[in-house]
Amino acid sequence: MLDKLKNYILIILILALFIPLLLQSCAQMANPPGGKKDTLAPKILESVPLNKSKNFKGKKIELIFNEYVSIRNLNQELLITPSIGTYQTKINPKGLSITIDSTLKDNTTYTFNFRNAIEDASERNVGKNIKLVFSTSNDIDSLQIKGNVKQLLNQKHPENILVALYPWNDSVSINTTKPYYFVKTDTSGNYLLENLAKGKYYMAAFHDINNNLLYNSNKEPVDFITEGYIDLNKNMEQNFAISLQNQDSLKINKSTATVKTVLYEFNRGIKSIQLENAPKTNLYYQLEDNKNIRFYQLNQSSTDTLFIRAKLTDSLDRSYQVPLKIKFREQTRKEKVQRVELNFEVKPGLGKLLSPLDSIQIKFTKPVHQWVSNGLQFKTEEGEVLSLPDEAFQWNQFQNNLVIKNLYLPSRTKFELYINKNTFIGVETDSSNVYTQKLEWQDTENYGSIDGKVISAKSNSHFIVELLKADNFEPYLTVKTQNQFEFKHVEPGLYIIRVIVDENNNGYWDIGNFKQKRKSETVHFFESKIKLKANFQISDLLINVQK
Repeated sequence: MLDKLKNYILIILILALFIPLLLQSCAQMANPPGGKKDTLAPKILESVPLNKSKNFKGKKIELIFNEYVSIRNLNQELLITPSIGTYQTKINPKGLSITIDSTLKDNTTYTFNFRNAIEDASERNVGKNIKLVFSTSNDIDSLQIKGNVKQLLNQKHPENILVALYPWNDSVSINTTKPYYFVKTDTSGNYLLENLAKGKYYMAAFHDINNNLLYNSNKEPVDFITEGYIDLNKNMEQNFAISLQNQDSLKINKSTATVKTVLYEFNRGIKSIQLENAPKTNLYYQLEDNKNIRFYQLNQSSTDTLFIRAKLTDSLDRSYQVPLKIKFREQTRKEKVQRVELNFEVKPGLGKLLSPLDSIQIKFTKPVHQWVSNGLQFKTEEGEVLSLPDEAFQWNQFQNNLVIKNLYLPSRTKFELYINKNTFIGVETDSSNVYTQKLEWQDTENYGSIDGKVISAKSNSHFIVELLKADNFEPYLTVKTQNQFEFKHVEPGLYIIRVIVDENNNGYWDIGNFKQKRKSETVHFFESKIKLKANFQISDLLINVQK
């Protein structure tokens, strides 16, 4: 009897231990398997008004979708044309409502384009091309304008470029007038303006960076029609090629004075500088970042003030007479002016080979006040030490860039550039240190060449033909011509050829002027990328600029 009791107790203990584990295991096994993943985008189930409705006079727009949705960036994504002014939005689990603050216009077709604002709540599937179109009259406008927008200088097709349509009048200006109809480009640069009314319109495309529907020439690339207007009475196509066309006048943004320098910062690029009423013996200056002018003190008391006039030409070839006040900050008693080494950069750089047409360039961080030409020498492997005559050297306007001309460089395959200590003395009495760099001429068989012709219907045309690196559009070589072009001694690689129609023959690309309806100078590209191999010649390329 005692043994049976012990067996009962043992069974009870075993059950007490295993029943919870069994229940837990059963609970886990009871979980239902996951269903099929939702890949469908939300669709409109009901709307007020119905799509393509006529004679709608209400002030509240409602959308109900076939599933739970979330609304993302509605203010940026929702495009309403024509504009309805201000409105109030209410978000619901399966839709939204828009209450209009003002009365809709008579005889007008409205389009509510939600673009990427609507997505389902579970899997974030975006509803594409969700639109609501309705009219306040008996008719729905049905005309269309479609096209593509690209960037003029690199042919890329940007997304979210505003394509704008304005009711035409003599005074319409895209920087002060908001468009009546507008749309934004997709990821391929394509656009479609729908449900347009017949009439005369002006048209433009620009990158509306601040989303105010107004063109800002200071920072927004643009293109526009040059005609006074388009007379829209049938569907049409219109393409654009946008580029930055900053028309702001040249002005000083900021000036900063230190013990050693005075810096004037300008708002746009400067092409050339000439100083008037400036002491030629003790005032040095240089252009920095192509838009700022830095002046240096040389043998001049910091208490002196110079009043000079700068004749400046900006990047649009506009001339300015700008008065400048040059006064260096006085040095405090505790302040110590430290002298540092005069730094410079040699091109070609370390490890780079000289091409047969290369010169050597020495670029300094500041103007050079004095230098000794024979302090710069070349040493060859044969033990030769060569100094060059003065005509072998060419300084730029600011005395901060020295070119050693190709004609005077050693003909030996390998040689060394040697610069003695104190060969160059900077404007702040800082001097250069000893510098050596091994240089080597590249074998001409390691290069290739490219040549061709620009075809134009106009006689006496001028072109700027640029060979660009395909990966970053960085200019590699440039030729100015009227038809034939040739690029010699080109390193192997992948290239693009860009042709600028130099209409005024000034040697560079000119931007347009939206106020004068003058486009930027036309840019064309060779139809495909060019892969150049060593010791290989690509000939007779034809670039047609008549298109």
